[in-house]
Amino acid sequence: MNLEQFNYLNNNLHIEDVDLVDLASNIETPFYVYSSKTIKDNCKSYLKNLSTNDLVCYAVKANSNLSILSLIKDEGLGFDVVSGGELKRVLQIGANPRKIVFSGVGKNKSELLLACEADIFSINVESEYELNILEELSKKPRISFRINPDIAAESHPYIETGKADCKFGISEDEALLLAQKYSPDNLNLVGVSAHIGSQITNTELLIDSYIKLENLADQLCSLGYQIDHIDIGGGLAVDYELEKTFEPEELIKRIKSVSSKYNLTLEPGRSIVAQSGALVTKVLGIKENGSQRFVIADAGMNDLMRPSLYKARHKIENLVNSQTKKELYSVVGPVCETADSFGSDFEINAKAGDYLAIYSSGAYGSSMGSNYNSRLKPAEILIEGSHHKVIRKLESFKDLIKEEEI
Repeated sequence: MNLEQFNYLNNNLHIEDVDLVDLASNIETPFYVYSSKTIKDNCKSYLKNLSTNDLVCYAVKANSNLSILSLIKDEGLGFDVVSGGELKRVLQIGANPRKIVFSGVGKNKSELLLACEADIFSINVESEYELNILEELSKKPRISFRINPDIAAESHPYIETGKADCKFGISEDEALLLAQKYSPDNLNLVGVSAHIGSQITNTELLIDSYIKLENLADQLCSLGYQIDHIDIGGGLAVDYELEKTFEPEELIKRIKSVSSKYNLTLEPGRSIVAQSGALVTKVLGIKENGSQRFVIADAGMNDLMRPSLYKARHKIENLVNSQTKKELYSVVGPVCETADSFGSDFEINAKAGDYLAIYSSGAYGSSMGSNYNSRLKPAEILIEGSHHKVIRKLESFKDLIKEEEI
């Protein structure tokens, strides 16, 4: 979780050894750009203090580009998927099925069948109806109960997933009732899991969740189930203002100091890819309305939804580090919505034709993108050293309408 690969050299912002000003001059903006070294380093930070039988499953929803997934697979990580489409993606890049967990509150019959046929590490069951579907399919896959531990993640309400009234998971009491209703003979229950939310800055909340899960695992073992792992989910924060760091190594050390009775599974997403990426956008113009001064960029809420959806604030800088006086601006996009704003009071220097970097956009950027206002999805670029590779082409208008009929 770092920005070590983002540096100004000769006043131009570089990712690794690639000059982003040169890149922006040759690739239509907006576009996403990612540092492969940052992703690799972040993967290593999770693996550093784990035991051989522990598992790190990258949360595919954070960034599902096939090249990114392949890079993460090669670093030894598995995958956390939340849909049949995501499962197909990771199987497409050759992921080891025994390093895949399938979470999600709304798995349907075809998705559960796909997971069973792939023989994945665990289906994280979140409702009794999923057990009913598995019975209908005459399948007995490895499953875990996803528990709702009633712990608030102390983050944005849209990404709180572990409180008692959230849609995710089942209560500890319901898990025990289901374990008693079924039996080890007809239920291959091998784990317990939880994911209390995202952007967790107080890691003691994850310790509290782990302790609850271990207590439940012990009770399930007493009922005859062979519990072999505890999955504490993901959610470790990144600082979008680039002032703090939250280290996976320290979190894992802390968990291991509490107990190592069961194998550990984690599901990081944001903390692997967020700070590897930036959204590069061109300044279309500067304008003033009333008391507000606006930088109008060619990237919008359809490209990066987080500021509009969560009121998230990403650090923004000019690709050229000049001595021009910085001023306060609201940075907005071209989408026909007042909500199409990256925020106000950014201290930057900018003029028409300049390029800006919106940092920490590697997670929940492209993967949450849309075609609102019939805007085309941007290209994605992966940097490795002095080389760059287009890992997703800029969408064309033909691509946009190809499934439609008149």
